[in-house]
Amino acid sequence: MRFWLYVRLALIALSFLQGALSSEIVAPPEGVSVLLLIDVFLFDIVAMLFLIGMQRINPRSAPVWRYPRWSINPFFMSEPLQFFHLGGFFFIAVGVGSALRLFLGGRTIPLTVLFAPAIGAGVLAGVYACTAVYRGKMERTQPTPQSDEAARSGPAA
Repeated sequence: MRFWLYVRLALIALSFLQGALSSEIVAPPEGVSVLLLIDVFLFDIVAMLFLIGMQRINPRSAPVWRYPRWSINPFFMSEPLQFFHLGGFFFIAVGVGSALRLFLGGRTIPLTVLFAPAIGAGVLAGVYACTAVYRGKMERTQPTPQSDEAARSGPAA
């Protein structure tokens, strides 16, 4: 459904604008090092495996999860991968907006600007790790753009 594609794109565009227009940088108060960025990235992957693992055994969870797609409602509580897929892109967009603001303002881009994208990249990596680790819970085939289009148009006559 294209509606959810537009909702997701609008939310990501708003997060980009938040980063581009805000004078604050989303980062811890004490400086950011490359080691901290790597730690955040790796921690997010482990956290996603734990959180999604808990949802895997949740009886309210959908019996089968769909692979993350832009055309699916990201707010279905029974399919947590959709929400975190959107969340990862949200954090990346905030960081890209902040970096672009600083770059266009002629300022150097400090490591603190990479904190939000490190979170987002870790969440996305965790989402895709979950599709591999919990593949028994995933739909049987990964969708292709053609199969998505066929599913939207209904059964063949």
